[in-house]
Amino acid sequence: MCSAEFNVTGVLVANKNKQGTKACTIPSSCEGKIVQTSFLDQKAFFGYLSKARFAFLPQICDASPRVSTQALSMNIPLLMNRNIMGGWKYLLPGKTGEFFHDMSDFKESLRRILNNTRDNSSPYEPLDFVLRNYGNRHSGKKLFDFVKRNWENKIDFPDGTELLLPTGA
Repeated sequence: MCSAEFNVTGVLVANKNKQGTKACTIPSSCEGKIVQTSFLDQKAFFGYLSKARFAFLPQICDASPRVSTQALSMNIPLLMNRNIMGGWKYLLPGKTGEFFHDMSDFKESLRRILNNTRDNSSPYEPLDFVLRNYGNRHSGKKLFDFVKRNWENKIDFPDGTELLLPTGA
């Protein structure tokens, strides 16, 4: 990513220990181009994300990568490992970002997302995807339909009820 061919700069989040003294090894070509951080609070993380052309999700051992929906909600496309345990449902190639399988197709996927995010005519519509498919209106309707389908004879909904919004924890 940091080679002369791509010359990408960026931030590797949460790859340093809490003291900020020990970080994962990165290629020498990335020295000075990649900032490595310990865990960030949400404000700092969103500050970095708001400046990004894309969010890079190389991991496979993540069943629910919150960063994927956070990036999409900020209209940032994803470059995601196709082998990730979860979160792949948010990636529609060409619409919300790009997949890569391994190093055999990584450069091609990286080149595609870089070319597609060079100017304001990006084909990606991550925020539009989130608004059309997720959020309280959609999830609340799905929850209402599920509860009604399974327990309608035990629950008396007020007239006009169309969705259920869970609150509290």
